[in-house]
Amino acid sequence: MTAPIPEVPRALPLVGHMPALMFGSPWDVTEGWLREHGDVVRFHLPGGDWIASKDLAMIRHVLVGNPRNYLKDPSSIGVFRDVLGAGLLSSDGELWRRHRAILGKAFRIDALRDVPAITQRAVDRLIQRWDVAAAEGTPVDVGGAFRLVTLEVIAEATLGMDADESDEVLPRLYEPIVAECNKRVWHPYRAQIPSPARRRYRRCLSELGAFLRGKISDRRQRGPDPERRDMLDMLLEGTAELPASAPLDELLCDELKTMLFAGHDTSSATLTWTLHALSCQPDLYAKVRAEADAVLPGAVLPDYAGLKQLTYSQACLKEALRLYNIVPVVTRIAAADDVAGEHRIAAGTRLMLHLQAVHLDPEHWPEPRRFDPERFLSGESVGYRWLPFITGPRSCVGQHFSLLEAKIIVSLLSQRYDIKPLPGNSDERHRFQAPIAPRTPIRFRLRLRPQQGG
Repeated sequence: MTAPIPEVPRALPLVGHMPALMFGSPWDVTEGWLREHGDVVRFHLPGGDWIASKDLAMIRHVLVGNPRNYLKDPSSIGVFRDVLGAGLLSSDGELWRRHRAILGKAFRIDALRDVPAITQRAVDRLIQRWDVAAAEGTPVDVGGAFRLVTLEVIAEATLGMDADESDEVLPRLYEPIVAECNKRVWHPYRAQIPSPARRRYRRCLSELGAFLRGKISDRRQRGPDPERRDMLDMLLEGTAELPASAPLDELLCDELKTMLFAGHDTSSATLTWTLHALSCQPDLYAKVRAEADAVLPGAVLPDYAGLKQLTYSQACLKEALRLYNIVPVVTRIAAADDVAGEHRIAAGTRLMLHLQAVHLDPEHWPEPRRFDPERFLSGESVGYRWLPFITGPRSCVGQHFSLLEAKIIVSLLSQRYDIKPLPGNSDERHRFQAPIAPRTPIRFRLRLRPQQGG
C-alpha cells in the first residue's frame, strides 16, 4: 500500500510556492519543508507539481533501483545549457550511455596516474604567489586561488594545456560565462535584454567554442602524444569510427566544456570550504599537517599507492562536502508511473532528491552542523547518507579525480603555511550559485612555517 504525500501549506494562487523559493535560499527553504512536514513533501510551482524527498528508500530507488525511469530535468540545466550543451551532465539515453562509457575509461583509477604530477605543478605555481603574499602580509582570496589552480589541473588533464596557456585563456573566456549563467538563474531576463554583459557572454561563448574546436582539429591532425594520453585523446579514440563532421566536433566541444565546468568549479568550492572549516579549528588543521609530513616528507609526493595514506585530509574533504552541500539537490522527471519507497509517482512528476536534507539530518549524522572529519574514519559504511557525488549509473564520473587532486592540494598547502582567517569569513553560502560557494570571499593571512622560510 502506498502512502499519501503531504503538501506544503501556504501555496498562493497561480504561483504556488515560488515566492518562498525566490526570497530565501531555495535549498534551505525546501530543506525546512522536509524537516517540518515529513521526509517526502509535495509543493507547487508554475507549470506543475514537485516532490521533494530526503527518504533514503525513495532516493535509492530513483538513483539505483529504476534509474531509467527518472530522466534529467531540463530545467535543472536551464541557463547552463550553453556551457554544457549535450555533454554528460545534460544528456540522456543512448548519447549519455556512449559518452559515459568513454569518460568512464578516462577517469578510471589506472588513468589517474598523471593527476598527482599535474596537481603538483599547479600547486607549485600557487606557492609562488602565496609565498609573496606571506612575505608582504597580504591577505589571499582562497576561492579565487583555487579556481585558478583547479582550472590548470583540469585543462592539462583534459587538453594537455600548460599552465601559462590555461591562465591566459580559460579565466578570460570561461569564468565570465559561468558568472553570467549564475546571474540568469534568478534573473532570466538578462538573456533577452541587450546589454554589455550579454554581448560579453556571447563573445566569450563564441571564442571558447572556437578555441576548443581548434584543439580538437589540431589533435586530429597531429595525433596523441605517445608519452601521455589526455582525455581529449580518449574522446577522439572513443568516436574514431564516426566520420569527422561539424556536429561531431560540436558534441566533443560540449563534452570538453562539461569537463571544464564539472572538473574545476566543484573542486574549487570543495577546497575553499575545507580550508575555511580547518582555519576555524586549528587542531584539525594540525592533524592534516601531521599526516602530510608523514606521507609527503619534504613535500615530495609518493607514488599513487602511497597517496592513499592521506586518509585524514580526504576525511576533511568528505566532511566539507557533507556539511556545506556544494551540490544540494538532484532533480529528475518520472517517465512513467512508478512506486518509489512507499509513494506512488505519476508520470511527468518532477522530483527533487534533497541531498542537503539527508546530509544535515540528525537521524543520520549526530550534531549535523558540526565539522567533524572523524565521521569518515570509523570504517562504518555511509550508505545513502552521504551522496555528494550521487550514486548509481549517473554518479559523478570524476569523483576519484576530484578527491585525489583536492587531498594533494590541502596536504601540500598545510605543510607550507600557517593560516589565519580574516574576521569577515563566514559559513554563509551563496543563495543560489551552482556549485554552492561562500556568499562572501574566504580570505586568509599566511605565514610560512619556519622550515619553509629558507
